[in-house]
Amino acid sequence: MSATRAAHRRIHTFVLASLLVLGASVAAADWLAPDATYRDAMQQLRYAARDTAGHGDDVGRLDTLAVALLRLGRTADARKLFERTSAMKPGDPAAAAALGKLALWADDTTRAESLLTVAGDVDQARADLYATRLRRGAWSAAAAMSPDLNDDGRVPLLEALAETPPMASSGERASLYFERIWPAPLVKVKLGGTQVLMMVDTGTPGLLLDPIAVRQYGVRPLSGQRLAAWGGTRVAVRNAIAPKLQIEGITWTNIPAGVLSLRKLSLSVNPQSAPVVGVIGLSMLRSHDVTFDFQGRRFTLEPRGSAKAILGTRVPFELWGEDELTVWGSLNGGRRMAMMLATGLPEAGVGAPDVVFDELGLKPGGVSKLVKGAGSWLGGRAWAQLNVPSVTLGSVAFDKQPGWSGAMEPIEMWRHGVRRDALLGPGILRGRKVTIDWTQRDLVFED
Repeated sequence: MSATRAAHRRIHTFVLASLLVLGASVAAADWLAPDATYRDAMQQLRYAARDTAGHGDDVGRLDTLAVALLRLGRTADARKLFERTSAMKPGDPAAAAALGKLALWADDTTRAESLLTVAGDVDQARADLYATRLRRGAWSAAAAMSPDLNDDGRVPLLEALAETPPMASSGERASLYFERIWPAPLVKVKLGGTQVLMMVDTGTPGLLLDPIAVRQYGVRPLSGQRLAAWGGTRVAVRNAIAPKLQIEGITWTNIPAGVLSLRKLSLSVNPQSAPVVGVIGLSMLRSHDVTFDFQGRRFTLEPRGSAKAILGTRVPFELWGEDELTVWGSLNGGRRMAMMLATGLPEAGVGAPDVVFDELGLKPGGVSKLVKGAGSWLGGRAWAQLNVPSVTLGSVAFDKQPGWSGAMEPIEMWRHGVRRDALLGPGILRGRKVTIDWTQRDLVFED
């Protein structure tokens, strides 16, 4: 009987050891490899390429192949195929949806709306059409779409915007010193005639305000609550309209805003000093060419088109979704990736989901895992600090960038139907002078 039990123990030990080895093999397979969702997209591309071979006149198969290419960011190849299927079958919904998305990325909203209307309900066409109308300020048309896109809480804001003069800016230039450039860029502005401190963050489309702004600075609250993009995630905000905001000689009026507590943000980026009562997002910054001069500690706004004459290295960008400035590059010598510029990502040059850093062979150190970090101000899980050896954007290279693992929700990687892997924070601006050229759609890194 004891011999039988000993045999059972040996078998149990063998099975347990086998399972541990198998688990280690699976973990090793995931380490230094793309995550499961990316591998699945690659598999779909292989299947589509196989099924299309010898069927170059089959619109359906070509569309399937082009969609698979687009999901993995191979936009040039996808565009060629979609243009081909569109010529073979005018009004082809799949081609119209994809070409409309690409037109939205190029900020050609008139063409985007035309194509996306033809596409109907194909893939992400409705979401892209909604983003197009929000970007154009077609508030009534966007309000009609909101319930279908699970954005009912935005309707009161859109209806109020439709009944008031559109957001506008007056004044040509502003140049002022940053109050802080690290861990995030902070500037003094006037809200309702009172000087306050705000963060400049290209990682959110709109204006975000602390509740104190509603109580003290003449911000008009509205009914309804919605989700707003910010820092690689979505946060719940209450609707509001800010009547007036000034940055030196430039004034914006009738600004759509979201209200949420910024207390934790303020403690993170400006501890023991003036509270940060707002976040200036891309919808306002698009009115002027914007220069972040971290070397000279100055923030400058010039008339659109001014940046065309700037000499420097240019990195093209695209505008995804409602207003998300996205560039293509690589991290640590890895594959080509789409990354969103988020100048308010505190204390970092790069932020990404854990699975992206796993693919690149980068893990936080033991001590950094204990750092609760900046993630707490977004109400999500804590981020872990790590170092990213290199970042490249076209012919611009950066080394030794601080990073946050977990600083972007995995669901955001596929939000727009095309893989986007990371955020680029203010670390890439340190010691540099960088201008957003809206006319040419370039980031200009001055030599």
